[in-house]
Amino acid sequence: MMATRCAVVLACVALALPARVIAQDSTGVRKATITYLTSTSAYINAGRDGGLQEGMEVRVWRGGTAIGVLKVSYLGPHQASCDIVSQSVAIVVGDTVRFRPVAAAVPPSVADAAPVATPRPPRLGSSLRGNVGMHYMLVNQVGGGGFTQPSMDVRLNGPLAGSPVVLNVDVRARRTASTIGGTDVVDGHARAYQLALSFGAPTGIGRRLTVGRQTSPGFSGVGVFDGVLGEWSGKHGGGGIFGGTQPDPVDLSFATSIVEAGGYFERHGSIGSVASRRRWTAVMGLIGSYERGHANREFGFVQGSYASARVFGFLSQEIDYYRPWKRTTGMPAVSFTSTFATLRYRATDKLDLRAGFDNRQNVLLYRDVVNPVTTFDDAFRQGVWVGMGLRISPRYFLDADTRRSDGGTAGTASSYTLSLRAARFLMPEVGARARITYYRNQRIDGVLESVALGLDPGSAVHVELSGGARTERDRFAAPASQTAFWVGGDFDVSVARAWYLMLSASTEHGGLAPTSQVYTGFSVRF
Repeated sequence: MMATRCAVVLACVALALPARVIAQDSTGVRKATITYLTSTSAYINAGRDGGLQEGMEVRVWRGGTAIGVLKVSYLGPHQASCDIVSQSVAIVVGDTVRFRPVAAAVPPSVADAAPVATPRPPRLGSSLRGNVGMHYMLVNQVGGGGFTQPSMDVRLNGPLAGSPVVLNVDVRARRTASTIGGTDVVDGHARAYQLALSFGAPTGIGRRLTVGRQTSPGFSGVGVFDGVLGEWSGKHGGGGIFGGTQPDPVDLSFATSIVEAGGYFERHGSIGSVASRRRWTAVMGLIGSYERGHANREFGFVQGSYASARVFGFLSQEIDYYRPWKRTTGMPAVSFTSTFATLRYRATDKLDLRAGFDNRQNVLLYRDVVNPVTTFDDAFRQGVWVGMGLRISPRYFLDADTRRSDGGTAGTASSYTLSLRAARFLMPEVGARARITYYRNQRIDGVLESVALGLDPGSAVHVELSGGARTERDRFAAPASQTAFWVGGDFDVSVARAWYLMLSASTEHGGLAPTSQVYTGFSVRF
């Protein structure tokens, strides 16, 4: 979210030794809600205190049907950001997430106090959890072009040898080989997205200090940073303070040109009886980013959410402060630079209504002032959407969605989507879905149609066949109208919840660049 990065006054956080941590009940399924979305990630209002761990996969549900899978990538006490692994229909803010919490490890001090024989010390690394994945992608284009891309990722999380020191590792490597203009081009690199040690209570009420490369969903606008993060979590609230530097935006190597610092305070609780299941959270904070000693961005943020059996709402607002030397472009001293709001209402057991608003503005950075080549555009990008979900019967579901955006050089764009899903189509093991979307902007209008048929012969195997067509009309192109068709297939299998194999292939023809693609991946969780 930041084209900015924020400044550092490295904060020393006094952390007491962790209090007793009671192992959580890992037998029941817990629920959370998606509060924010990007093109590749989803944020949910459950975190470390709720029993989540980095690397866990959680399922997204809507109307009694599983529609997607998320993998937890980064954790806060009460929030988590997740990679979107798969989705049968578009995931939206307000969708339900279900997961089985992981029981917290009991510290040695608790075990020693129990009236049982003292256990043998655990082996080094015996408490670590994670996964290792290997992937391969092959893309070919008719008439030449395309690339091959083998990749590998390693993720680790957990206490070292049963100690209160927790290791967090997320390292990804890939090698892309392509041919451009008759010349072979190879781009290979390994990047660390997380490489940190945490000290303190791993879950529950307590204090926690994390040092190294990390991120925190508790801070609005903060991505990956190298530094120190101190967090405090209580029964009805919490907070955090951080300081560090922004890695190089191209290769994620260590850099010191941009430093950042900030803090936040969170309050959460429930309203009414436990049976009402009404929950609320409120977060506010301040962040500063400085490039070579000059103010890059200084802003505050507030976030709030409310959830009950029928209503879910989320609101986020960023407020930027512009120093006098940055106001020469006509910007005010205080600017409401980003607003995101969403509301979902379960009208009946069969009907869901949803709406949202997204209003973002480019922020004037130090490089925009001192670099004459940079063209700064301070226009707002505004998006509005409304939608509904209807359970026609226990097996059939209908979704409708309309979106509109405008502002900036992108101009005005709108889309209208209608989709139909069948949970048990012809037989219990088969599911089906169909979708049609009409879209247009100032230059192009088009129609996208797709169908898919999925088969789940067992809990460990999933097979899916899909296909569709996209017709676009561009009045500035020749020919003005073009239609592309594609077909694809996916095969997923998991063994003992530890071994996972995926194979996906698709081919497209009829468009400007007919393409075929094959992707395979294999991962082991331990």
